[in-house]
Amino acid sequence: MFGEELRKHVKPDPAWVDLVAQVTQHPDRPRPVRSVDQIFMLPGSQLTQALLVSDYLKYRDVVMVGDGDCMGLVMAHLANKGLFRSPAKIRIFDFDERLLAFIAQAVRDLGIPPDLISCHRYNVRDPIPERYAQAHEVFYTNPPYGSADCGECGKLFLARCMEFCKPAPSWGVALLPFAHKEDWSRDAMGSIQTFLCGRGYVVSEMVREIHQYHLEDRPSLRSCNLVVDRIRNIAAPYEGARIEDEQLSHFYGRTPMRMPEYISINAEFVYSDGTREVVGDEPKWRTARPALP
Repeated sequence: MFGEELRKHVKPDPAWVDLVAQVTQHPDRPRPVRSVDQIFMLPGSQLTQALLVSDYLKYRDVVMVGDGDCMGLVMAHLANKGLFRSPAKIRIFDFDERLLAFIAQAVRDLGIPPDLISCHRYNVRDPIPERYAQAHEVFYTNPPYGSADCGECGKLFLARCMEFCKPAPSWGVALLPFAHKEDWSRDAMGSIQTFLCGRGYVVSEMVREIHQYHLEDRPSLRSCNLVVDRIRNIAAPYEGARIEDEQLSHFYGRTPMRMPEYISINAEFVYSDGTREVVGDEPKWRTARPALP
């Protein structure tokens, strides 16, 4: 079923939308940084997504590789309010200290069990922390995915997800833009699915055009929900290796940019040589905390 048609059959209770808004409209939620492809999903789409994937995540250890939309927090909050069964554990890996500090704060504010979610600063360009290798049953990712690299940055996120997950059987959920009338999007989706199949996964479900974003220059662009099952154990590419700037020159779009190691709690790009650059006019997070490990 296409997402447009599916939405006609999904009529959430307004009270559920209000629960999502407690996350998305939280006063301490950091603003997105568009230059590194942080683009917020619309709250209604987040609620629909949570309801769609809850059955895959319930009772399972979930790893979220990049979570600018705060979907881990939304899922935990809705589960804590009884809308669906909760994952056993949610580990969030992201390179934005502002986001990680906000999630930790919101867990307390919203009364979410503190042992349900843990946050870790991590950049997919680096090898995954060894202690978390093959430690999860399901991955969830919404990676950068532009028109300039045929899905290569998406493949890197997916490769790290594979390393985080247990051998078969395990599962994954990936949110990927898919404009089926545009050549670049079809080519990128074909490349991604070929990559997944070559690494031991099969696509078990795909719902296209299901999510909308706060995207002023492309308001009609939507992403698909891709669910994959691991049926064979094949080593992920890049395992144990660091990815350098020149290997992904179009990671964040058509114009190559210097790649930050992370975004600091004070809204700065921090680079490998230790230099820092203020992220545009983005304000500092008002309850700033020390850098996370």
